[in-house]
Amino acid sequence: MAIETLTIAIWNDEDAHGDPLPLQLVDALQDFGRSRATKLLIRRGQESDVRCELRVPLLRDCRVRSDELARAWGKVWRAAIDAAHPGDRFSIDLHVGPDSRLVVQAERSS
Repeated sequence: MAIETLTIAIWNDEDAHGDPLPLQLVDALQDFGRSRATKLLIRRGQESDVRCELRVPLLRDCRVRSDELARAWGKVWRAAIDAAHPGDRFSIDLHVGPDSRLVVQAERSS
């Protein structure tokens, strides 16, 4: 059962219109991983005794805006921690939805 689900745009080369292309998903994930907000979420999960795993698809070309990914992932992660009880586990899945948007979804793990 999904706890929280958000979607963000996936960018193609022709969507940029002369602007710099957004980052590849892996690079955007690295940016979020280095952020202060991520460290706070990790600490909050540890203090709540809640464990999280991240499942990321192997995509050849998936460009996303780093700030959009950070907002969506942070909201989904916070919602999962808020809904969990001590000892609970959840996973955050990233996958491309049927509308060609990147889905960020938290679910309880068994």
